Amino acid sequence: MTEAIVEVALETLSSLIQKQLGSFLGVNREMKRLSDVLTTIKAVLEDAEEKQLTDKSLKNWLRKLRHAAYLLEDILDECSTHALSLEYRHKVQGSCLYSFHPAHVMFRYKIAKKLKAISQRLDEIAKERLKFHLHETAPERRNEVMEWRQTTSIITQPQFYGRDAERDRIVNFLVHDASNSVDVSVYPIVGIGGLGKTTLAQQVFNDERVANHFELKIWVCVSEDFNLKRLSKAVIESAGHTCGDLDLEPLQQRLQEVVGRKRYLLVMDDVWNDNQEKWDRLKYVLACGSKGSSILVTTRLTNVACITGTVPPHQLSLLSEDDCWDLFKQRAFGPDKEERAELVAIGRVIVKKCKGVPLAAKTLGSLLHFKIDEKD
Repeated sequence: MTEAIVEVALETLSSLIQKQLGSFLGVNREMKRLSDVLTTIKAVLEDAEEKQLTDKSLKNWLRKLRHAAYLLEDILDECSTHALSLEYRHKVQGSCLYSFHPAHVMFRYKIAKKLKAISQRLDEIAKERLKFHLHETAPERRNEVMEWRQTTSIITQPQFYGRDAERDRIVNFLVHDASNSVDVSVYPIVGIGGLGKTTLAQQVFNDERVANHFELKIWVCVSEDFNLKRLSKAVIESAGHTCGDLDLEPLQQRLQEVVGRKRYLLVMDDVWNDNQEKWDRLKYVLACGSKGSSILVTTRLTNVACITGTVPPHQLSLLSEDDCWDLFKQRAFGPDKEERAELVAIGRVIVKKCKGVPLAAKTLGSLLHFKIDEKD
């Protein structure tokens, strides 16, 4: 539970830093420091979660960490809300002079003070971890985490919450808007980690309308390693063919044989590469499909979406609180488990803290599933 909460805070920090909101508010250095501290703490959380069952002081330490992470999330939410307010003023008033307004200057002062206070609190929590002699995640376990991050087109969760309209919008683009395009159409889905980009892509990939429209469907999990040889091989194998251990030139020729003159859909999940040249080299090889061929890209980074997309990025929205509750409830209580009033009350409070992030709702709902009373 604690690891999921810290992960959400880290994702939010990363998103705000990438959007340069920290620089705009004059707190970029503090945000980066917070990110470093949370990363340091996160490295020992797996060991801490296991040992807390027999160590009351460690359990209290984790409780303090969760509370601090919740406070940080509230502060970061203030930053995001203020940024949206400024963006709205800029659009309506057509001026960016509001950044010099006394109200904005005062907000910068207050938010800097709050971030400094929570930073000091997390520093103390980070130092306190040393007395528990916790083990960091070993390198081989990190490799396991990378393997765990690998995604497939298979839908493992039949229930789909709050994304029907977004799924239909993407499917409509693929089977109608892009169907007569001679060039490969690239539709990027962008959003922070845990927001449901992969789940949405899986729903699109397995939609009956998509299955009837495309001759060939291919799924590749890209992640950080945008290696042309690895990706070419992955596309070939996902299409149901073999390629052996070929050099890049014959490998890409084989790739063109596989997708050439076919209307294909390629999902490239979790793309991090923002190197335009690398992307262009891969896209050029894939340009041999028939009319209407499309690529669906999921990414956390707006600049990646801009580099890859032939249409404006699809910015994935947060789930509504009701949809988040439905997802949380399904994980926490299941279809047959009786809902206990006291746990429902706790669940409602937890869902508010999820801030519309499906991964947080799923993770925390699964944890509540095993709780036997409020004290746990």
